[in-house]
Amino acid sequence: MPVTLRTTNYQIETVQNTRALWLLLIVPLIFSLTALWGLDHAKAHKPIFSMTNMVGPEVQSLLEGRGLTVCTEDMGTRNNPICFHAARMPMTAWVVSLGMRLLGNRYLWVGCFKTLVFFLPVAFAIYLAWKNLPCSQNRKWLAIVLLLVPFAMTPFLADITNMLVEEGYTYSFLALAVALLFFGWQPSRTTSCTNHTLLSLTFAVSLAALYLSKSGMLPLVIVLIVGFLLTEKRAALRALVVLLVVAAPTGWALYQHHASGRFSVGTSFDGINLHKGNNAGFLQHYPPARGDSMDWYDFELNRGLYFADEWTFNDHHQHAAIEYVLSHPRETVEADLRKLYVIFFAVEKYGGTASFGVTRAFEDLGLVMFRLMLWFAITYALYKLTRARQPQQKSLRIASGIFLTVAAAATLPFLAGFAYTRHVSVLIYPTALFCCRVLCEP
Repeated sequence: MPVTLRTTNYQIETVQNTRALWLLLIVPLIFSLTALWGLDHAKAHKPIFSMTNMVGPEVQSLLEGRGLTVCTEDMGTRNNPICFHAARMPMTAWVVSLGMRLLGNRYLWVGCFKTLVFFLPVAFAIYLAWKNLPCSQNRKWLAIVLLLVPFAMTPFLADITNMLVEEGYTYSFLALAVALLFFGWQPSRTTSCTNHTLLSLTFAVSLAALYLSKSGMLPLVIVLIVGFLLTEKRAALRALVVLLVVAAPTGWALYQHHASGRFSVGTSFDGINLHKGNNAGFLQHYPPARGDSMDWYDFELNRGLYFADEWTFNDHHQHAAIEYVLSHPRETVEADLRKLYVIFFAVEKYGGTASFGVTRAFEDLGLVMFRLMLWFAITYALYKLTRARQPQQKSLRIASGIFLTVAAAATLPFLAGFAYTRHVSVLIYPTALFCCRVLCEP
């Protein structure tokens, strides 16, 4: 009789866990596709080559066999068109051009393709967290809520559906990489050698893709590699993962040299982005007004100047930004405090289309929930690092250190340049995953 009862309880628990997994996969997918329709259905007939943020011209150039070359005045260089060969990292153009090859010049269908493809790494992250759901029913349901609630936050849904900005790609790879570190190699669970290796290779690919989506993610990639080295003991596997990840910036630098004549692990937009956040007029127009952005001030930074090529353009703005920082320390500190406010505290959206009425209230509510989750996670992680010294909690201390350094590395480039809400929105799912990791601890 006891054996039968145990078998029945096990079957019931298995059914409940399976239902929970389906809930965790189907509900986010429905929310994602609904958000895509709500945000992009008006663009259904928009030609893909007309996409802004240089995405359309880059995709056209790539499909015509000219690499990522775009000649434009859009960076504020009026009457001085500059040919940029590698102004942005290639992931965006790769994905959109592939979607266009498969589905044709149909904006909404390509957007659907991008949304579904980049949902898959998040779905795997959810699966990894689900495998480690806590035994306590209360904790288990709280963990499920934490995994679902980001899909009710408009900044996160914007990342899921957006094809124009890099955060629409980095959010997915970052979520997977963090989930692998938090749940992929739990010491309490036995993992076959083959599965362990496959998870490690998946981690390496996610880091390489994260970097190829946005060069500013390089500090974050380094932090995540260090986190992997702290959890992985096999020297051969550690070396393989590091080599695979290093291949991405190496390959990009070689492409840069071939296309533009300079070895660089960054882009030729890095200089202007740094200058936009460090100049004499910055404090007058940052944070930007609701619905506005910093792009309108590019012309002011280029007024009266002529640039022969993209690297002359990049170097001028980089040097001007550094010179301003060194000669204006007080203004730089004040600017950094404003950036920190936008990154860690603001509960209204900066740097995007303005919302009104119910939409804005829903948007602000999502940001409030994110701030509460983020500051709980930061506070708890700091506590575990500084106060909790029990040997059995070593794994959670490592996870706490990884989370804190991930948060710092993900925001550092925008503290150096300038920050919008979307820049920090990529931390929404890693924060939810860390909170789940806390719940999984006995």
